[in-house]
Amino acid sequence: MIAEERRERILREIVMRGRIEVGDFAARTGLSGMTIRRDLAVLADRGLIRRVHGGAVLPDTAEAPATGVRGIGSSSRPLATIGLIVPDAGYYFPPLIRGASEAALAAGVRLVLGTTNYDPAEETRQLHRLSAGGADATMLVTARPDVVDQELWRAIAAVETPVVLVERAADGAPTSLRIDAVRSDHAFGAELAVDHLAERGHRSVGLLCRETATAPWIAKGHRRAVERRGLASAPVMTAPSPRWGDGSRADVLREFLDACLAEGVRAAVVLPDELAIGLLSVVEERGLRVPEDFSIVAYDDEVASLASVPLTAVDPPRTAVGRRALETALMRLERRDDAPAHRIKLAPSLHVRESS
Repeated sequence: MIAEERRERILREIVMRGRIEVGDFAARTGLSGMTIRRDLAVLADRGLIRRVHGGAVLPDTAEAPATGVRGIGSSSRPLATIGLIVPDAGYYFPPLIRGASEAALAAGVRLVLGTTNYDPAEETRQLHRLSAGGADATMLVTARPDVVDQELWRAIAAVETPVVLVERAADGAPTSLRIDAVRSDHAFGAELAVDHLAERGHRSVGLLCRETATAPWIAKGHRRAVERRGLASAPVMTAPSPRWGDGSRADVLREFLDACLAEGVRAAVVLPDELAIGLLSVVEERGLRVPEDFSIVAYDDEVASLASVPLTAVDPPRTAVGRRALETALMRLERRDDAPAHRIKLAPSLHVRESS
């Protein structure tokens, strides 16, 4: 092992564990204590570590070294390996994956992706697989929000490496678990949508959500904004996940529109974009104009701008969530139990288009 490879390994040990003990590291690696101490002296001269009795720690003000800094860290020798588990790699999640990837590249970290297809058992398998495969930490996008999920907490406790929940809250986790969480504030996003429609003169706003992980938060934000503004009650409905060829989506869209029109409601927030575009088609089939006769705000902003009437949409900060989650995982690796658990919520934004 050449000198720079040794020093990179030593530095990674300090970043991952918070400190290095010369005797312990020598016993585990087969290196001599004298060689390790010489490497520590070089790293200390470079300002990357601070020597203490029996070993070394990171400098009090040091950040994790980025790729290429003073010859430490490279694309072929990552500073750390961090897993990212998502329900799938399509629709909502690519911007989140991209944000995490960009942050990993900037930090000299290897990112390993796993998917679960919304299977709770697969989440546990992926957690154990990544931990056993050498991942230093894992970012987990679990498909079960707002659920006191004892199986998940047991799985996280069992892997012994840091876990950052992404786009999910850590509510209900045992206080003995130090779990960080980074997510979009979807309830606030729903409030943005309702406030926007209320400011356009609507005195009631309906809500139509598909059965998704974010729907409970959106329903909560919708309810909060309606109460805060004193709006009249309006239909709130849930659309089932699509099933091939059974027409269930079209039936729900027509039922929702009928309920809105019967109650004099002329505006709705709809999750996700695809369902909002479907509602737009049903509205137009009835001979109604958007937004003159009925206004629609979509939630997700993946394809809302491509509708026949470009849809106003709430845009969750997915790229920023992925980036912040990776940074939070690195913080946990660097500081271990010295930092309090983070509960981070990032606010969505509203893109106003022709549908409102």
